[in-house]
Amino acid sequence: MRIKSIIIFLITSFALNINAQEYPMISFELGYDLHIYDMNELNNFLSSGLLANQLDQSENTIQNGQNFQFNLAYQPIALFDIGAYGGYQYANQKSAPSFYQMNEYNLPIKECSGRYELRTEAITVGLATTWYVSHVLKFQEKENMLNRLHFGVELNVGIGFSKISSNLQPPSGVIEKKEYLSYSSQDFQGKIGLKVEYDITKSLFFTTIGFKGGYQYFTTKAVKDRLDNEWNVNNKHPISLDFSGVYFGIYLKVGK
Repeated sequence: MRIKSIIIFLITSFALNINAQEYPMISFELGYDLHIYDMNELNNFLSSGLLANQLDQSENTIQNGQNFQFNLAYQPIALFDIGAYGGYQYANQKSAPSFYQMNEYNLPIKECSGRYELRTEAITVGLATTWYVSHVLKFQEKENMLNRLHFGVELNVGIGFSKISSNLQPPSGVIEKKEYLSYSSQDFQGKIGLKVEYDITKSLFFTTIGFKGGYQYFTTKAVKDRLDNEWNVNNKHPISLDFSGVYFGIYLKVGK
């Protein structure tokens, strides 16, 4: 009988706590991140001149990228939320490689500039959860601005659909032809990081601004073209992409 009474008390207290905190809640989050990539393998081949022709290699290594992401989250209690995310991250480098127009004797008569672009991009989707450490520390019970402050640990787990394209556009009047190469891969993608956010408003719809930073793991297998052929250097070095690295960004969250 005593155990039954304890269980009823705990369930009642839990229900009253949810009602007092106005949970559950649903929120939508839109954010922007800057990513630092670990594209060492790709960059080594680029700097050696083996992946593209007639371009300034020093300007076309991939070092960092940008990411736009949205989250849709359900928060049953103040301690954590769970939901889904989707994002688009990309990096591109452009240059103006030099070409020579040739005369009828195959001698150079004029130097002119073409266009070259190297671009990596990825669409990511998966599940996301945030555990709010600030709730454990009872920030919500403070009588000052701290009751509007939240911080916690975020975890994203999903899949990334990556792509790399190399687009060489010579100027008109030269012998070289246009060259467009595209390769892709599908792989596991995950992120772990810290979030700090502050409630700007606490009306019927709350609005929150936040900052976050952490680490992304996203390494691909050898990328392939649409015919399922791997991108190889000298037919013995398959190329993979490594979007892994630290990230930091800002986001806006609206919910009810």
